[in-house]
This record gives sequence, C-alpha cells and structure tokens, in this order.
Amino acid sequence: MTNGKNAGAWAAENAAGTFSGTGAAIGYGKDGREVTYPHVGRLRQDRHEELVAWSIEGGILQATIAHEAAGGKGRIRVNFLKMAGGTMRTMRGLLEGTRVPGGGNMIHAVTMGAGLPAEEDAEICANEGVYLDPIISSVMALQVLLKRTFKKWQGRYADLIGAVVYEDPWLAGGHNGITSREDPETPKDPYERVKELRRFMNANGMQDVAIIMAGGVWHLRDWAHWLNNPDIGPVAFQFGTRDLLTQESPISEEWKHLLLTLKQGDVVLNKFSPTGFHSSAYRNGMIDGLYGGIERQVAFATKRNEAMTECLAGPGVPANGYYVSPEDCKKVAGWTAAGFGIPLRTPDDTLIFVSRERALEIREHRNECVGCLASCALSSWCQDPEKKYVTGKRPDPRAYCIRKGLVGAIQGDDLDKQLIFTGHNAYMAAEDPLYRDENGAVFIPTVKQLVECLLTGD
Repeated sequence: MTNGKNAGAWAAENAAGTFSGTGAAIGYGKDGREVTYPHVGRLRQDRHEELVAWSIEGGILQATIAHEAAGGKGRIRVNFLKMAGGTMRTMRGLLEGTRVPGGGNMIHAVTMGAGLPAEEDAEICANEGVYLDPIISSVMALQVLLKRTFKKWQGRYADLIGAVVYEDPWLAGGHNGITSREDPETPKDPYERVKELRRFMNANGMQDVAIIMAGGVWHLRDWAHWLNNPDIGPVAFQFGTRDLLTQESPISEEWKHLLLTLKQGDVVLNKFSPTGFHSSAYRNGMIDGLYGGIERQVAFATKRNEAMTECLAGPGVPANGYYVSPEDCKKVAGWTAAGFGIPLRTPDDTLIFVSRERALEIREHRNECVGCLASCALSSWCQDPEKKYVTGKRPDPRAYCIRKGLVGAIQGDDLDKQLIFTGHNAYMAAEDPLYRDENGAVFIPTVKQLVECLLTGD
C-alpha cells in the first residue's frame, strides 16, 4: 500500500521512506490508479512466474521513482512480506536492477516481516551492500533470528542490520506477529517489550542499532518519554496509517475518506488471513461475512455414528452425505432458511454454511489463484515444486483472498467488500484537525505537510 512516490516524498524530508516490494505497481492508468498485473497463464505456477517477473519490474520502477524524488536526501527502504510468493527471487532481481553506477544501490535497506528472514535473504542483502532490517514483535523473534539466520554475522550484527522494527502485535495494521503464547485479547505494554528488546540487543553488540517503533504511533508527543531514554536507546517511529492519509499515498480517494470516518473499535484483530497470521483490518461487510462463516460452523461425519445421526441434503452435499448431530441439524435448517445453505468443508473437519454467492466467489478466487503467497490456506497453493505446488491440506473457506481484497481496495471498488488493512488508532483521524481545512472540509496533506505537523509533536 506504499509506492515510490510517497517513499521518495518521505526521504526528501530527510526521513526514511518505504515502498512495498510485494506486488509493486508496474504502471498507472489515466485515472492515476495502479495497473493490475495482466495474468494470462492457465496454470497457477505459470501465473506465479508472471507474478515474480512483474514484481521485479514494478519494484525497480518504484525504487527509481523514489530515488529521483528523494533528491539524494533521506533513505529509501523496500518492504517484503516474507510469506509472499517468490519473495527471495523478487528481492534478488529488484536489488540487482537498482544498483547505482559506480557503486551503491538506490535501496538502503530491506525490511521483512510476516515471517523471519532466511539465511539466503541475508546473503542477498549483504552482497548488494543493503541492510536487512527484520520486523519482529517480540524479543524472542530476534533471539531466534540471530541464532539461526544471522549466525554468520555473530559479533558484528550491525554490519547487516541497520535497524530492528518492533511492530506491536496489538496496535499495528496488516499482519501481526502474535504468537501462540500470547493472548490476542490481552494487549501488552509496548514500552516493557521494547525495553526487553533493547537489553538483548545491547548484550549482542547492537547498542547503536535503532529500534523502529511501529504500530499505534500517531502523535510524537505521546512518545516523548521514549526519547533520550537509556532503557529504549536509539529509537525511530514508523507512520503507517498516517501515511495512507497523504496526497502521495497510492490508495484510492475512497479509501482515504473512509479512514476519516472510522470510530474506535472499527479495526479488528482477526485470524482470516490465508497466511495463517493474525491481521488487523477494518471490520466491513467482507470481514463480517467471515465472522458469520465461523458462527455458522458445525462438526460433521461422512458416515452415520452415535452422535452424528442426521443426514444433510441439498446443494453442496456429496452423494454419500454429511451427517451432523440433531442439535446442529436444527441450526443448519435455520441458516439455510436465512440463505446460507451451502456447506463447505474446512481442514478441521467442520462445515461452514455460506450463501450461494459466497460459495461461487470462493471457487472463483481459487481458480484464479496466482500464487501470491508462499503457501495459501484458501487455495492450498504452495510455491514448492517438490510438493507439486500444493500444501497437501484441504482448502480453508474461512480465509480471504488477500490479493483480490487489497487490489480491489486500491482500485476504489466497493470498500464494504474489500480488504482494508489499517492500524487500530485509525479512528484518531476523525478528530485530528490536520485533516480539516478552515471551513471544516476534508483536507488531505502532502507528506511534507504531515512531517511539518509531526515535528511539532502533533
């Protein structure tokens, strides 16, 4: 949801501007909106190869735009979703294509989250003279990373890691790094977690490596106690949601105006991403529908037994039938009467009941899968040819298609049906005077105007 234009604008203000290297735009139409990738391959693996090629092309384009817009100021960073399809190949191709004649690279750092970087990722960045800045949500993640991936750099981690991005799992938008040991419903104080992170970094020779606080950052005045604080050390702050509300942001005007209407609680932490990670998104009709699918869920058997005695019938039921308990049979009858009569099997040996329209949509998304993820719960795609491009697991109808949802949102399609990633503090935009002019009308600032505001503490 970031591109070279707004990354370059941040760099021009002597900040660090980040653009997305995952699905980077290859061009723009007359309306200024991104040109979608024109997939033509019949097989998923063919479309996956197209995706990688276009992602490299788009990444080089966006890096060039950012580099030129920066005018030699600031820093340009590219973000990769580790779980994205072909990430390592895309990163290698992008960095090779952004070398600067005479030495150096247009890109100063790669940031990587939604999965920890691999040793191969580190080697690619090291060979190009580019920092690899991990996105982590706990000190444990960094401990694992240094022990496994960055062990070659033991004692000189700062040669490879320019900064550690701490992305708060309860406040940040998009994918979140909540572990199985943590309760999604019980947020923890980021100060104590970052304090622990700094202690570990100092013990490993990283006392001069900055921590970038990401998630929940709106007004810098709220973080004043983090500055010049030995518990925190060198620190910077990442603005994700506020960056969406700039003129240079590539998201649609419809999306920007939607953000200005959000109320506290409208952004929810959920487990519908096909990556398997938690994610934070605006709870619109699309997300509500996914919650509904979970609520319309029952256990079943393919053969009658003592507990599962009632045989279902109707569309979507195989010839040998699905058997459910008498109690659940009554629930199913009610859901069917309400228009949710199509049963879909999950990998957990349950059935969810959806509308005919939703069932057809899921089928369409699976058929049009382009392998945008390394592995996908919704389509059972896997980029590993040794596994014949399938995960071996039953497709999960409880997940969304991340590509369809984000592309639709960027294009400004019906936003009630698209995936709107945003941080949990997005509701603060509605009352922020920056986003209103003197007459009370909506005002979208430039990145320069936003930075000027931020430096006042607001």
